[in-house]
Amino acid sequence: MRIPDRDTAVFSTSAIDLFASALGAFILLVMLLFPYYRHAGPDDSFARTQEIMEKRRQASGELEKLQAERDKLQSELVQLVNSNQGVEQRISQLRKKLQDISTQLADLPTPVTEPIEVEAPEPTALTEGVEFSILGLASEAKSFVIVIDMSGSMMQYEDLMVRSVLEVLEPLDESNQFAIIGYQGNPQPVLWGFPNDKTLLRGTRENLLQAAEFTRSLARKFVGSTPTFFALQAALEYPARSIILMSDGEPNSPPGYIIQNISSLNQFRQTEIHTVAIGDYTHNRNLVLFMQTLARVNNGDFVGVSR
Repeated sequence: MRIPDRDTAVFSTSAIDLFASALGAFILLVMLLFPYYRHAGPDDSFARTQEIMEKRRQASGELEKLQAERDKLQSELVQLVNSNQGVEQRISQLRKKLQDISTQLADLPTPVTEPIEVEAPEPTALTEGVEFSILGLASEAKSFVIVIDMSGSMMQYEDLMVRSVLEVLEPLDESNQFAIIGYQGNPQPVLWGFPNDKTLLRGTRENLLQAAEFTRSLARKFVGSTPTFFALQAALEYPARSIILMSDGEPNSPPGYIIQNISSLNQFRQTEIHTVAIGDYTHNRNLVLFMQTLARVNNGDFVGVSR
């Protein structure tokens, strides 16, 4: 039996025509409606988009500049910190050198003459043209501040100190002015003054009697260390032409430091600074060198008063 022929085409010509017609209709509709698509949004949408993109670009550029500036400032900060550390180290080195020089200066021996020893505290005859001459000290000054060491070591020289101060006071009269300062470290510096307001008293009989009683009262208060620098600073604040320092021992501060700074303070005042070593001073060379040098560079004299 013969099998009939079959048509194997999936789509017929009529179907292709239909699809082509539909596609053409779609394309025609798109072309007709395309002009209306641009009215779907604002006319400036594209311009605004471009503006936003431009702002983003500018912001990105500004951000890069700020980041670069930040990196630069951080680098400068690191350099400044390193430089500051170097400066601090240099300052520390200079301070150490200055301290070493001050210590060497304080320890440097100063050539001095031998002290004048007065065995007995008897008044010396007045020298022609000299207003004041006692304990071997001579001065034309009419006003005095007597500075007395009241440290604990002075207890063994109580009587000698009192006699020496009274001998200084004895020749004074109403033409003279005076004040007395007792000093000690207990442990901080302490001053005992007569009078107590940093003024000078006339050498009247009444004032001299009160000064003698004040001096005797100091002998019962000997204690502590020897803040001589502090006492001399206070004495220079008085309106006196002369200072008489009495001490039996080396000061708390380095002697070179005291001599340098007191002499500097006294440069324009030109106050005479006389020194009196009390007790067995001949066995204390450092004390003698200190008091001799302090007196010599401040237009004063040095004497020793022993037992």
